[in-house]
Amino acid sequence: MKSLLLGKLAAATLLVGILLSSLASAQEVQLQDRVFEIAGQLRCPVCVSESVADSNAQLAQQMRLLIQQQLQEGRSEAEIFAYFTNRYGDWIMLDPPKRGVHLLVWLLPIVALIVGVVVLTMAVRRWLARSQERAEVDQADLERVRAELRAGDS
Repeated sequence: MKSLLLGKLAAATLLVGILLSSLASAQEVQLQDRVFEIAGQLRCPVCVSESVADSNAQLAQQMRLLIQQQLQEGRSEAEIFAYFTNRYGDWIMLDPPKRGVHLLVWLLPIVALIVGVVVLTMAVRRWLARSQERAEVDQADLERVRAELRAGDS
């Protein structure tokens, strides 16, 4: 009876150990996903065309480790971004902030599109007005041409 109880206790202990191990593993996977999600929004200082998540540079690896440490300390995404922008400036963000000079980056394409539509509209109106001017024919000239064509057919 005692050995049966010890067997059940060992099985329960093993089951709890397995559950805790799988829970820790799931939390680690979730933490790594969060690290790469945040790192995907930061520009790598070494290879500027890539995000910190995509870069294999040593500095990018250190930045990912720093993000992981800050997440483990309980810092929010905004606090982590603030840390990196204070250290590197606004250019570290792949998506530039919508303020100051960076506002120009957001507004310039919209302004260019509006100007393009206005210029195209004016050009089409001008082209249509000119084609209508050319289409107007004096009735006397039209009758003269028709008469000449009839005379040429006979």
